[in-house]
Amino acid sequence: MIPESYHADTDSLPWAECWADDPGIRLKLLMADVEGGRFAVRMGFAPGTQVFPHKHTGEVHAITRAGSWTYLEYPDSPANVAGSYLFEPPGSTHTLKVADDADGETDVLFVIYGALVHLDDSGTILAITDAASVIEEYARRLRDQGLDVPKVPVGGAMGYRSL
Repeated sequence: MIPESYHADTDSLPWAECWADDPGIRLKLLMADVEGGRFAVRMGFAPGTQVFPHKHTGEVHAITRAGSWTYLEYPDSPANVAGSYLFEPPGSTHTLKVADDADGETDVLFVIYGALVHLDDSGTILAITDAASVIEEYARRLRDQGLDVPKVPVGGAMGYRSL
């Protein structure tokens, strides 16, 4: 039995603040498929935010809703601004940097296949983010903030359940 489609007003979903212990990053989980190895998130970044370098094990699709960001490793690539679409091939490694002079929060929708392998400057693995870890961390952070955890599609059968 195929479940009906899922719809969410992403503006009304709660933000998990201080994502990855960075006060400049917040996240909304839109869907997570552990068995399929993919997840979709909406992320907000404060001006000047720079994330740890990371490598993707699968492809990534990004649509920028507001703000401006680039990858430090690709200085000749155009900035991602409102309306931009970015495709990242599996195996790419980069450091996301939000413009210091961004007008307000940079808002990006990411659809991520596989995992993000977070690295330090010497290439040592610091952490791994995948569908399962995002499900756990999103629910935990919302509860720690005293917020209700919304129902989102999770799992290979894409059933809807509370986290």
